[in-house]
Amino acid sequence: MKRLVCLASFLALAASAFAAEPYTLDRSGVFWKVEASTSGAVLVGVKNGEEVVRSLVSFPLGIAGQNDSNLQLVADELTGKVVLAWQRNWSEAYSDVVLAVWNQGQWERVSYLGGNASLRPRNPVLKLAQATSTYPDPEDPEKTVTVSESFALLTWWQGDGDQQGARLAILRLAASPDEDDALSVREVVSSPGIGFNCPQPLSSEAVERPTFAAEPPGPVSHLLVASPSTCLLFVHEIRLELDNPQTEEGGLGVVAMRRRHTPIFGVRRVLPVPQGLAAEGTRVVLGPDAQPVLYRVLPDRVSYTVATPQGWSEARTLQVGPELPLDKAIALVENLAR
Repeated sequence: MKRLVCLASFLALAASAFAAEPYTLDRSGVFWKVEASTSGAVLVGVKNGEEVVRSLVSFPLGIAGQNDSNLQLVADELTGKVVLAWQRNWSEAYSDVVLAVWNQGQWERVSYLGGNASLRPRNPVLKLAQATSTYPDPEDPEKTVTVSESFALLTWWQGDGDQQGARLAILRLAASPDEDDALSVREVVSSPGIGFNCPQPLSSEAVERPTFAAEPPGPVSHLLVASPSTCLLFVHEIRLELDNPQTEEGGLGVVAMRRRHTPIFGVRRVLPVPQGLAAEGTRVVLGPDAQPVLYRVLPDRVSYTVATPQGWSEARTLQVGPELPLDKAIALVENLAR
């Protein structure tokens, strides 16, 4: 039972610690935030203390009692777009997950992703991914072509019982809204091929909070998802790689070469249930070797545990004091992730 409680706490608190925030600052100096109003989600932009943007998202709420929750956003410097995500609650039994894109003063996209409100799509988490690659210029082998792209990654949970699971949406931000393959949605499978069956059902907090590891925008992202049937934690990897050349017929019969990044999926780690971390404020960091570090910040110390090839380490502490300030203690612990 203790192991089940610990897993529930770990997933729920990791999600809250590293989910995208309802505000961000872009490199042009605009402070963006998304607010919930009685009419729906509102995007606000402030620069140098002056409000420069205020826009209600298209398709506002229309019935009393409906509301938006889990609001968050990211700003992409490559495209200049601001991406919003939130949970739209139609009633206690019906909801959806919404993804919206603000571009150059207007709403470029507002997409409802759940597909079935009765499945109660819920707990969305938003992340930005970016990739830059080079390849030989097909017209001049002595030159190279650089491709830089951004993607919005959005995960959430939906369904109940045997029909529940995580979903992942990937939006290619460089694409125009009318491109059919700009937005894709897939099921995140946590196969029970190894491990053991849960001795009893996990609580909803244990399985309904998929979350991304704390990583800066880059070509590799990691998604942590619990398996309701095995009490195991799966670390999924999403890697953006440059695809093979594609050809297009030009207006004069010229064949053009076009390449772009494609997401590649895989499972990096399967972890046993962490023990001894059923406490508020737990955070997770993940290094390139997919061996997480979990830690809690306490008044006088940082409590942490690290993943090893054999499982989780025992709980450890790092004392905070005049010689080791809190910010430096956190940095030392986070550096253990590898």
